[in-house]
Amino acid sequence: MGTFSDILGNTTALRMLENSLAGEPAHAYLFYGLPGVGKRTVARRFGAELVADGDRGAADRALRGLHPDLSEVEPEGRFTTIAQAREVLRQAAGRPFEGTRRVFILRADTLNVQAANALLKTLEEPEGAAVFILLATSLEGVLPTLVSRTQSIRFDPVPLDEVVSFLIDRGHPEEKARLAGASGRGSIGLALRYAEEDGFEELREAVFGVGFSFDSSFEARSRAAEEIMAKAESIGAAREKAYLAAYSDEGPNRRSKEAAKRAGRAARDGAVAEALELLTLLYRDVAVVAAGAPELVANVDRVAEIGDCVAKHPGADWAGAARVFGEEGGKLAYNVSPEAILEVALSRTRHKILETSPGS
Repeated sequence: MGTFSDILGNTTALRMLENSLAGEPAHAYLFYGLPGVGKRTVARRFGAELVADGDRGAADRALRGLHPDLSEVEPEGRFTTIAQAREVLRQAAGRPFEGTRRVFILRADTLNVQAANALLKTLEEPEGAAVFILLATSLEGVLPTLVSRTQSIRFDPVPLDEVVSFLIDRGHPEEKARLAGASGRGSIGLALRYAEEDGFEELREAVFGVGFSFDSSFEARSRAAEEIMAKAESIGAAREKAYLAAYSDEGPNRRSKEAAKRAGRAARDGAVAEALELLTLLYRDVAVVAAGAPELVANVDRVAEIGDCVAKHPGADWAGAARVFGEEGGKLAYNVSPEAILEVALSRTRHKILETSPGS
């Protein structure tokens, strides 16, 4: 499995793609699964092999973003627009510049309705030598008509032991590697961020500070939400700075500055989403301890505090509290203020716990 030999997990999906490379590839694929499990990396390698057609030099150029027949479309903000989709279709209708086909990588769950509909006819009746690779976190986030016109390939979470071994090989101590791997929840990308980015560990500490102080006042919850947002903003600023650092030799132009700002906003929003996921996971852990299954706890470094919550608030609706953050997190896609989402979620959680606990 040479093309994907260093990709962790998802052996079945990778074997299917190797078979496609050895035979006749489909005109459209949909890679779906959790963020950070390798979909984008695999898509770029798969696309590079498709446009290179056996030419190693061409494949290397494609992986470095220097091949004219491999294009990756970045959303403009939260969405891939109709204008972007039309430009892709215009290019797809033309002949390849070098090889026998052109490949386009798009994020399917960022396509607005108009952009998705623009792609439908081409996906249903493909013309020319174009191959489309769509990426999504789940099938539910993609229009069913798009799903039906692609070959769907599922990417599963990477087993914890594989993630831990990978992090240890990168030089991280076993204890840190195991905690980062567990925090990654099957995502290599997320586990790496917990292992190697101080901002994510600081975000986690801020989140747990909030999670274990749900009986505080409204003012305290508001300050807690502000602290989490400050950590998220810091993560976004670091991403923007890192993006611009790649242009240190010749200096960034206006286009690269705008792209850096978009990357920073995406990183900030991703950090807010991760904070909500962490709170969901925390209360899920409390629920499983309350149910007598402490071996299922994901936050293994917080077992003592989790036990204290169970003892202090017997009978509390911990599962209901966990659901709150999942429900509120869905509002991020609709441009609702992240601060407002956090404050509402924390208030709802407080009621779930305190009003259902006889000891409160």
